[in-house]
Amino acid sequence: MTGFTNNLSVSSHKPVMHYALRDCKRLLRNELHYDRGMSDPSSRLRIARLRAGFETGKEAAEALGFPVSTYLGHENGRRGYPAKKAEVYARRFKVREQWLLYGVGAGPGENENPKAEVVDIFDRLPPLRQAEALGYLRGLQGGKGN
Repeated sequence: MTGFTNNLSVSSHKPVMHYALRDCKRLLRNELHYDRGMSDPSSRLRIARLRAGFETGKEAAEALGFPVSTYLGHENGRRGYPAKKAEVYARRFKVREQWLLYGVGAGPGENENPKAEVVDIFDRLPPLRQAEALGYLRGLQGGKGN
């Protein structure tokens, strides 16, 4: 299988690079990021579950209150999962929804920048809580405006 993966490396994509979107070009130029970014949602769900401390899919399903067969179907790729489920998974496994569904953004354990962590947390808050958080941050800043 390794030979097959290597055959799909960056070099095979060069003739079509001018048609790719900017983010796709970035992923295609770096094979490590290409593999990580192009993995499927079920693989990312499994990675998120493991990083969240759940050793088995059954354990995660029970913690989430989902039928085990449904969760395992999502994780092993037999069935896709909708955005509503991705939102629940993302919240519970502490990853971004966009990363689970599309591989966009930092995955679990990749968020080393405190500013990025604050943005991730802020984005997950409902609008009223975002306003409260912004007020708190302005208070920490000393009441100064932008």
